[in-house]
Amino acid sequence: MEHLKINKKTLRNKVMEDRYFEYINKILAFYENRRSAGFENGIFKEGNSEEMVLHRLERAVKDEADGTLRHSRYAIWAHDLINILDAAKDAVRRYEKPDALRQLECALNAIKAYKDILTIFDGEHYDVSDIFGGYAAHLLNTDDQHSVIIEKDEIIKRLKEYSRVSGADLPRDIDFSVKNQVLKVFIKNAAQDMQNDSAAFEGWLLILKYWLPNEIAYVELDFEEREDLMYKYGCPEACHYNRFLYRLYSMSRIFPTWFFINESKRDIIFDFIQWIKSNAFVLNHSLREREDVIETTKMERQIESWFVFHEGKELLSKRWNIDENKLFNQLPTGVFIKKIARENAVFSRGASAIDMWGIDKDGQTLHLIELKCGDNKGLGVIGETLFYASLIYDTCIAKEPLFSFGKYGTAPDTSDTIAIRNDGKKFNHLIAHILAEKYHPLFTEVVEGFIRDGLANLNIGFDRETYSYSKKEFVDANNNL
Repeated sequence: MEHLKINKKTLRNKVMEDRYFEYINKILAFYENRRSAGFENGIFKEGNSEEMVLHRLERAVKDEADGTLRHSRYAIWAHDLINILDAAKDAVRRYEKPDALRQLECALNAIKAYKDILTIFDGEHYDVSDIFGGYAAHLLNTDDQHSVIIEKDEIIKRLKEYSRVSGADLPRDIDFSVKNQVLKVFIKNAAQDMQNDSAAFEGWLLILKYWLPNEIAYVELDFEEREDLMYKYGCPEACHYNRFLYRLYSMSRIFPTWFFINESKRDIIFDFIQWIKSNAFVLNHSLREREDVIETTKMERQIESWFVFHEGKELLSKRWNIDENKLFNQLPTGVFIKKIARENAVFSRGASAIDMWGIDKDGQTLHLIELKCGDNKGLGVIGETLFYASLIYDTCIAKEPLFSFGKYGTAPDTSDTIAIRNDGKKFNHLIAHILAEKYHPLFTEVVEGFIRDGLANLNIGFDRETYSYSKKEFVDANNNL
């Protein structure tokens, strides 16, 4: 048991080390870019630098001295800075202003990078999104005359070229452009079903970030505000809009180093989440026991029944360690304010549900499964999966949950309702799965990795599998049946 504890600690340390290395690489890459000139991250704007610099240095070196740091590494770095600054002084004496400014900018960037790197190790006090969001905002504010700008038509052209998918395209109703490695996205109609291409922004952003890595480092999303729908509920349009705002909030948590909301809309998201936190919001539940509908002509429901009520149950159990006696379908995801009632719906209700879900044999892990069949391979599945994972995380896992499970009138508790409520106790872990017969050609294994790394920020697992219903088995995803 002690050996297992050590291994878990080592694994956690390795994950954090990898994450820190990722952050450090991003920070250094930003300051190596000439467009970082003049940027200053305002996180530490306090006090007088000349008065405080030695006191701050004293605190820093004493803290470092308590650890195992080799201070000679800082000494070498400081020596480089001294050389650069000495060269700048010489350039000033020679009246060579361009050289002096270049050298001073180089030294400034080195110090700024050092400051930002230190900040990421204080994650409890500073949000890494503030650092990287500042980079994105600075790049977007650069004069257009000195910027690299790529319009939507050119983005599509490059997407086709890099992916070799001749039919690759982007939704007509979402505006895309790139400026200085920042993808600018504008959603024209946020109050619509998240499965529509023109609202399924999550999948498109991940696809573009993967296929255009040299062109896109950050993403800033903006949208048409609907003041008439804020804090409203009960009507479909308001439910779609509320869900859209929650999806933006979730994306900010899942991808804090590259996904940002336009500054003009950040207060909208903040106020919406504060509204959620200051009211009681409940999820709906099954009103009767789910039944086997394998005879239905609706193919996806037929396959769903095969996995939950027939031989497919064993396949899922073996693949993901799910308890066969705790495997269910159609977990409702409707959210209501105060009580479950049509007029109180805050997120879309009705047929809105997670296709399949189950509890691990360890009794501590929830599994969510988004099912697709046949040629249904749209990128909307990515947004659906991220939304469902976030919703259940904020209900069953989070230390400070945003939602809880409600009770509709005198409806009896069904077996799935009893299982998900878990006697009022939180689950320890959550894993989201996509299970499909075919995948969009742009949805590669690397994109899958992007999703997995992002969800890990909330300690949510993720994978995708390919199956064949005709063969009644899992298959190699690379076959792309």
